[in-house]
Amino acid sequence: MDKKDLLKKFNNSDDRMLLSKILDRAEKTETSGTVMFTDFLDPHQQKLVEKALSSQPGVKLTFFSGYPGAERAIAVLSPNDVVSEDDCDKRPPVKLLNIAIKSRNILTHRDFLGALMALGIKREKIGDIFVREDSCSVLVMEDIAEYIRTNLTKAGNSELDTEITNVSEISVPEPKVKEISSTVASLRLDSIASVGFGISRSKMTEFIKAEKVSLNWEAVSSTSKIVKESDTISIKGKGRVVVKSVGGMTKKGRIGIKLERML
Repeated sequence: MDKKDLLKKFNNSDDRMLLSKILDRAEKTETSGTVMFTDFLDPHQQKLVEKALSSQPGVKLTFFSGYPGAERAIAVLSPNDVVSEDDCDKRPPVKLLNIAIKSRNILTHRDFLGALMALGIKREKIGDIFVREDSCSVLVMEDIAEYIRTNLTKAGNSELDTEITNVSEISVPEPKVKEISSTVASLRLDSIASVGFGISRSKMTEFIKAEKVSLNWEAVSSTSKIVKESDTISIKGKGRVVVKSVGGMTKKGRIGIKLERML
């Protein structure tokens, strides 16, 4: 399929820009036999890439995330005659940063991500972030690892000490979540998100209309979008909520829901 015709199938301009770059890399892989890598992709972007490359029979698509169950992953584009990862002549250029907090302050995922972004680093250069009480581990593209090690010295009011290591040494902590049980009048996005994030419905409406809210990692602007079980709702700077279950109607005609908010 022609690249221009393929991109017409995607309405979002950011999606088209991303896929245009990846299709160029796929073409290089097919013509030169070179293994190519993308930066980190969120789950929505991963699905887009899978859909776009389904029409590229000469390219094999796999994803590298660093550990099972990761959220963000790198797309690996290899010639179609490569039958296993061991046949690739290169590995995804990823490093693991271990960041120690040199104080007793408690830092959050938002603190660490904010400190990294303040260095001028684009989000796609950063993979999953694991926060512990006294440290943090971050997957990053290899080309920025040394820059971060040298310049990431503070997050919030805490001094930091950063070292670079291999992805194979990763240790994933148990995620911290807050379980929320409630009832709602409907499964509209504004209603569910309001409960999950503890924000008034009117304020949530403002966030949604400003496209600061994503449903399954895709920005939405409709407050009436219907949310389903297993959906993920995220707000820039405020984390994310997963819809764990949707129950039946109560006697008052409301719907029971169970949510998990990632802390």
